[in-house]
Amino acid sequence: MDGGAPLVCVRHKTETRLSCAECSTPICPKCAVKTPVGFKCPDHATAPGRGRSRRAGRQKLLGPLLLLGLIVGALTLRQASISKPATFPCPARAAPDVGIGDRGGGLHWKELARSPLCGRFYASSAWTGKELLVWGGQNCAGATCPPDQAPRMADGAAYNPSSNAWRKLAKSPLVARDRTATVWTGKELLVWGGTSQDQPLADGAAYDPARDAWRAVAPSPLGPRAEPVAVWTGQAMIVWGGTDAADGAAYDPAANTWRKLAAGPLEPREGATAAWTGKEVVIWSGASSSLSASGGVALPDGAAYDPAKDSWRRLSASPLAARVAPSAVWTGQELVIWGGNPGRPEVFADGAAYNPATDAWRRIASAPVAARAGALAVWNGTEMVLWGGLGMGEPASPPTRGQPPPGFDGGIVPLGDGATFNPATNTWRRLERATLLARGYATGAWDGQGFIIWGGLVSVDSPASAADGARYVP
Repeated sequence: MDGGAPLVCVRHKTETRLSCAECSTPICPKCAVKTPVGFKCPDHATAPGRGRSRRAGRQKLLGPLLLLGLIVGALTLRQASISKPATFPCPARAAPDVGIGDRGGGLHWKELARSPLCGRFYASSAWTGKELLVWGGQNCAGATCPPDQAPRMADGAAYNPSSNAWRKLAKSPLVARDRTATVWTGKELLVWGGTSQDQPLADGAAYDPARDAWRAVAPSPLGPRAEPVAVWTGQAMIVWGGTDAADGAAYDPAANTWRKLAAGPLEPREGATAAWTGKEVVIWSGASSSLSASGGVALPDGAAYDPAKDSWRRLSASPLAARVAPSAVWTGQELVIWGGNPGRPEVFADGAAYNPATDAWRRIASAPVAARAGALAVWNGTEMVLWGGLGMGEPASPPTRGQPPPGFDGGIVPLGDGATFNPATNTWRRLERATLLARGYATGAWDGQGFIIWGGLVSVDSPASAADGARYVP
């Protein structure tokens, strides 16, 4: 993120935003060495710590964990060094945009060009076939991180991997928000609902990247809600569920009209996992009201909606425990689900695949990465690619910022590794590591040749919203 006057690396004489965690000497990604207590200059990367490094140990912090403001927990990560406080006009202090440098990306990773956006997570996003569109989201740092208090954003940008360049989107008619219903129609990015601070919303808009223009979406028959299910069928955006809701509607962008869906068999829930199969909307699990509120629970059941018949059917029982924020992709034949969180200080490392043609589930092989929730996952045509997320660490006792919500007293740490899963062979493989800061709830997409990761929730001196990113090309 932009800050004050940039520092100059003493070795390479290039502008930088990074300094040594040991001696404060300006360094750049070319010479920075990542250590357990932050980035250091080569002189101190292996030398015994002194001065400020003695104070750099494990920080015990509070920050958000799951979708919908489901969990606010204690974030723990070794301290990284920031050269100067951010002065860019963002609502909250920016996370360090340290990049990955020439050496940090290995054979497969390259850092993205600097974004014009403030850091954020829970953003609306879509891949257009040419650009990754990012709009809205939550920008927070430190004590502002509980989702009902954190600032929301109302701007956006588009990233083109072919030119490694960003452009700002035209101003939207919508107020700032996160956790929206979002789909790409092939022509427009549809954004509807979501929440601004603690207020659910029920309006929407459509963005046309060809014209760099927005238009308002017709009023919906649905009430305000955050984190509903949203899929594109090829003709309509189907929205279902969300905050305290068990109803749905279909929006036709060509006619700018809505129609209500038939009543379904599922109870109200938010943050459900969903996919469009080409015939049905498959919906599974989710939370009955916010898990941060007393009485909220993850739900173990699911159903499928057929828009041609305007009818529902229940899914067979899943072998997985109920959860929110898993990694999930549609392969063209199966809905693959892995990881997630049950609403307690626990994360999952198991997964299963659901085949709607046979209404059957199968367990998938064990993953080579740690349990987590909120990992970014995409389908590349052959494999599910996942990276990052939030996993369990040491509990914060006592917490340094406020108190965790009822039922949650565990510690949460951002994770910075990833893996791919091939459903045809039921096998996993690890991704090459990169020096990108560990994070959860990042925005991204498979662009046809590579895996784009941008933004997300990180932890440095305190929880913060990232504005940097990288691209992985196999």
